[in-house]
Amino acid sequence: MQRPQVVGWAQTWCDDINVTHRLRAIRGFGKAVSDPVAWKQSWDEAGGTPGILYLLSSASVTEVKAFCHVIRAANRRGNKSADRERAVEELVMALLPQHYPSTKLCTHDKRPLQKYYGRMLQACSSNFVEQILDAQDKSNPLFQQLKLKRFLFAHETMLKRRLTNYLIHDGPPVSESEMDICLDEFISRGLPYPGTQPNMSASMEFAHELLQARTTIASTAKRWPGDLSEMAVLMSVYRRSKRKSRSADKTFLLRLGLALIELRPGAKRSSDAEALLAEIVKLWKRHPDPYEDLLSQGLGLGIRPSNTLLAEIATRWREEPDRYEKLLVHGLRQGLGGTAAKISEGYLKTISGVPRPELTPQLQWRLLRLYCQHVPQKGIDIETSSDFTCLANQEWAFEIVNELERERVVSFLDRLYEVNPNFDFLKAPKTSPSIYYMRKASRRNFNVELLKTAYHERDADAQQRARDEVDQLRKKAATSREQAERALLAKAAAFYAIATGELELYAETLIWQQRFVGDNLTAKSIFSSDAILTKEGVALLSGITLSSAEDTTWSAIRQRLAVANSILESFNEAHQLAKKEPSYKQGSWSSLSVLYRDVYKERVSRAKKVQLQPQESGTDMFHVIWEGTVQLVDSIGSTFLSQVNEAVLSLADELSGPSLIAASETLLNFAAIRGKKEGRSKEEDKIVTTIEQLAYRVVSKLAYSNTPVLAQDLIRRVIIEHPEASSWHRQFLSIGYMRDLPANAARTMLLSFAAAIGEKLEEQSYVKVGDEEPPKSAPPKSLVKVTTVKYLAQLLNDADFISPDAAVDVLIELFRSSTHIDVRVATLDSLLSTLNGITGDSNDQWRSNTMVERILNTLDDVISIAGNINERRPVSATEWAEASSELTIPATSDSSTIPPLFEAVLKAATGERFPNLKKLQGELFSRLVLPALHHSQEQHHKWFSLFLAKHWPALDANILPRVPITPQIWNYMLNHQGHLLPPTIINDYNQYILFRLRAPVVVKTFGSTLQSDATLRNDASVNHWESIFGEPWQSQLWEGQIKSLISLLVAPAEKASSTTDLISAVASQASVLLDDYENHMGKWTYFVASLEPVGMTTPSSSGQGGSNYDKDMEKAWASWHDATVRLAQSVITLMRQKKAASADQGNAVLPSTFPVRLWCLPYLDPRAVQQEEGFRHLATALGQSLSSYLNSDEGDMLLWTTLVDDTCTRLASIYTDLTSRLYIAVHVGDLNLDPDQTPVAAVQLIRVAVALRFVDLVSQKGALRKPKLKNTENPTAEQARTGELVRKLRAVMDSWGPRDAATGKQAPFRDMVLQWKHGHRSLWGDICSWGSGGSKDEIDVASS
Repeated sequence: MQRPQVVGWAQTWCDDINVTHRLRAIRGFGKAVSDPVAWKQSWDEAGGTPGILYLLSSASVTEVKAFCHVIRAANRRGNKSADRERAVEELVMALLPQHYPSTKLCTHDKRPLQKYYGRMLQACSSNFVEQILDAQDKSNPLFQQLKLKRFLFAHETMLKRRLTNYLIHDGPPVSESEMDICLDEFISRGLPYPGTQPNMSASMEFAHELLQARTTIASTAKRWPGDLSEMAVLMSVYRRSKRKSRSADKTFLLRLGLALIELRPGAKRSSDAEALLAEIVKLWKRHPDPYEDLLSQGLGLGIRPSNTLLAEIATRWREEPDRYEKLLVHGLRQGLGGTAAKISEGYLKTISGVPRPELTPQLQWRLLRLYCQHVPQKGIDIETSSDFTCLANQEWAFEIVNELERERVVSFLDRLYEVNPNFDFLKAPKTSPSIYYMRKASRRNFNVELLKTAYHERDADAQQRARDEVDQLRKKAATSREQAERALLAKAAAFYAIATGELELYAETLIWQQRFVGDNLTAKSIFSSDAILTKEGVALLSGITLSSAEDTTWSAIRQRLAVANSILESFNEAHQLAKKEPSYKQGSWSSLSVLYRDVYKERVSRAKKVQLQPQESGTDMFHVIWEGTVQLVDSIGSTFLSQVNEAVLSLADELSGPSLIAASETLLNFAAIRGKKEGRSKEEDKIVTTIEQLAYRVVSKLAYSNTPVLAQDLIRRVIIEHPEASSWHRQFLSIGYMRDLPANAARTMLLSFAAAIGEKLEEQSYVKVGDEEPPKSAPPKSLVKVTTVKYLAQLLNDADFISPDAAVDVLIELFRSSTHIDVRVATLDSLLSTLNGITGDSNDQWRSNTMVERILNTLDDVISIAGNINERRPVSATEWAEASSELTIPATSDSSTIPPLFEAVLKAATGERFPNLKKLQGELFSRLVLPALHHSQEQHHKWFSLFLAKHWPALDANILPRVPITPQIWNYMLNHQGHLLPPTIINDYNQYILFRLRAPVVVKTFGSTLQSDATLRNDASVNHWESIFGEPWQSQLWEGQIKSLISLLVAPAEKASSTTDLISAVASQASVLLDDYENHMGKWTYFVASLEPVGMTTPSSSGQGGSNYDKDMEKAWASWHDATVRLAQSVITLMRQKKAASADQGNAVLPSTFPVRLWCLPYLDPRAVQQEEGFRHLATALGQSLSSYLNSDEGDMLLWTTLVDDTCTRLASIYTDLTSRLYIAVHVGDLNLDPDQTPVAAVQLIRVAVALRFVDLVSQKGALRKPKLKNTENPTAEQARTGELVRKLRAVMDSWGPRDAATGKQAPFRDMVLQWKHGHRSLWGDICSWGSGGSKDEIDVASS
């Protein structure tokens, strides 16, 4: 075959050797050939069919496969071309000449690629494909590769025509596989191409056409495939139609479905048939009229509906019985209402799906009539028929007859009773227990007799027969010898009595039953829960009926309640009798408690519903029921009350206003009367407690009702008369309640409370000194509980329900009348909170507010209490006199903490709790704090005088310092208010510290004497003395005190005490430490270290030279430095004086002055911008100080390591950042820094050692290593500064090694430096990594 003339894509396929390019060309051809117009040009570019044959014969298998694939994909619906189909047919036949010998063209390719050629069949014409289908030639590769699913939408019309001809028009048969595939695709899975009908796709129309033929053409029915469900096809069409339009009419599809079921009755049990009926039901619910016939037809065909269909029909029937009764009857006849053997069950199931409130007893009776008429095969009309034989021997639910009209029920039960002589037809009720549970007593259908008796409660003859029956049952029970029979008959007698509805008959029967208490098994049965807790018995014992008007008068209710209560007492009497029996078991009588509870719940429930006739003035149901409750409580006890109190409380829900007030007062009066009874038993205490709790809850209901104002007097009464109920007090006086009160009512109420509380608190008396406490068995006094008063004071904190002036009035009244410390603290807190709110104005308007002065005047009263030795029970002047004459020691506050009232005063003056009070800090301090402190010192001195007079009269109290009740008061003031402390307070404080540091021998001897006396060791007064003067003083306490004093000294604030006074105080303590240095070495070391600046050694957050450094920081540093230098100089002078004074004593030991001298150096503020000149000056001063010290009488070269340690410690504690420490290393190590100073070997040695120490300090984690930077990266300013300082450091270190140029001698520390470099090779390498150091001149250049 000659090579054709090819261009374009064909030329690429033919000539290009790149496989990817060749395949890309084939895919490009595939896109072009899919175009029904442009395909011809691409086909011709390959030389037409002959050229393509040539290209295929020379192509690879992969390329042949790809070419066949793009040809197959070219023929799709919407882009068909007859010319292209003929060209493909010509190509296919040329590729398969053995099957098409008449073809003019023929391929010369002998490779077995026919399976790939067969793929192009899809691109052929429909006629050509149909010929292949008809021929069924299995040897033809085209037939072998024929996959109908791929052909469906390319040859849809042809395949549908073949299927339609076969099923509808008696056409030639098609293969089974063709039919299955085509039906499945064209009917169920067809693409949504639009059809000719609205809301119908082509596939839906095709399926509908076939289904229509299925119902009308016999041949279609015969040829219809057996595995294809007509209903499945129909429901598929229906669902797709719903998705297209929910509002479109689909009735024709529903009718078609019913017709298909009629043709194939077996389909009615399929899920599709049920789904069809469900759709009909949905439409019937929306549009009853048009779809009622379809629903009836569906039910008539026997399609199984949902379980709720009959209930849904009954719901429509309930609204329009005459209209829907035919449909309802149709459903009953089709078995939707259950079977004839279980009419009751089907009826209950149906009405359970119908809204019950609207299903009247008349409609229920009518529905039951329809059931009995149409469910049995030979039904009857239960209203007119007298023969109920067809309804015999089947059980009827109690709930059916219980909800019907009584007249009809009685007749219905009579007929059923007649036809069931040997069958118990009435089932027990579902609610248990019930008297109608007893179906058998002495005869069958006993519960029917009980029910009929209950329905004839107004029939005198029927009631007399019932009483006779009760007598007969009691006689049988009394004469029976079988225990089980006795119990059954006795229980039956009680049930019969309950059924009559006569309380008197039930009371007689219960008293008669008490004869069986001795018979344990019988008593256990007749007093069991199923016997006494029946629904009907509880309703009867409630004593209130809802049926007739004559029973709802006040007199009738009182009478019935009295009888019902007597029955409850009879139950309790039976229980008390049973307790005397040896076989008594508590568990057998546990139902009685439940009976009390259930009876009262039912009684209250009925009381809320009953309409009383006539309404008596001043009488309500609560008091009527409560009258009997009191009697039952007296006879039964607290067990009864605990069971019924919730029911009584719920009865109060119906009361309001005056009635609720009366109920509350009734309960409170009852509790008050019982509570005053002397010699009460535990049982009576329980009753009183329960009634009180019940009263509180009723009062709470009134407080949180719509009329909270009415509860004011009751709440006041509860709080005053019941101080133990503090938790209820907090609930009554809650913020929510107070906010509900009108403004005047809230103010009046709180003021009256404050006055009443004050009166009550005045009644309270504390145990005086020397008096005995009252015995614990004494009855408690009626006093207001402290927690209540405390809560009332806290309630007024920032209160919005009362004006500030009214709140102040209440608080002042409480503060002045209360004596308990907790109340005083809470009241003081509220007063300070109010004052804080007033002073919170941004301007000075608060100064003119009169309440400020009122509050301050009230706070003046705090001084005598807070300054007393015992805040909880302040000692009065009279008591001091009594104690002095009798030598009794008053009790003191706890000395381990600041007393609460004094602490509140201190915190108020500092603004710690109330920030706005800082505006009054000076006034509060001078007006409250200082007077309270002085008073405390005076009181404490009195106490010490009495204490010493009693235990050591020879010791004069005047030698003791004036100490407040606890030294912690001084500590707090020093830390928070030190700038306000006058010199006298500083002096008192310092004298106490000096006394503790150097206590007189006589005081120590006295303390030892007290501790050696076993009888005094645990005495509270002795322990207090020990806490102030006697016990060994812990170093931590003094360290905190001296630190506070030094902090006050160096503080920049303006102080009431001069710096000279403060330095004198600190120096006096230092003097004491020096006098006994051997025992105070640790304290001295701490004292010297405590001179360091606290909180001022951390560099600013912006680093060296940061912008965060301000004038306040500069002022603070200057103040610290000046005060520290003055103090250090004073201490150095003191040390020299001490040394001079002890020169004659060879064994005197004193510390070195060098650590103190270090504090005199000109330190730079580490937070400020670092100036190299400052560090140079610091290094020069350090050298001078070292030289001066070494030249003094203290100097000793052997101490040089100690001097190095002290210097490094001091400098490192101040300067913590890298830059500062590098500056120190550079300038301290520069031995040529001060050319005017004569070199001293010892000084140089110390400076080199200090410099090396600082190099070690800054070398951690490679801090001195030169960072590795990229070629284009520049070092940061910090890195550049570090590099410059490191290079200068290396220059300094290099200057330590060479010989002296003048003398030729080695430096005395050269070996030390060499050893350091040897031991720090890595660090020295880091220093050298920055390059050589600068010259001496470079080192002197200042840099920032």
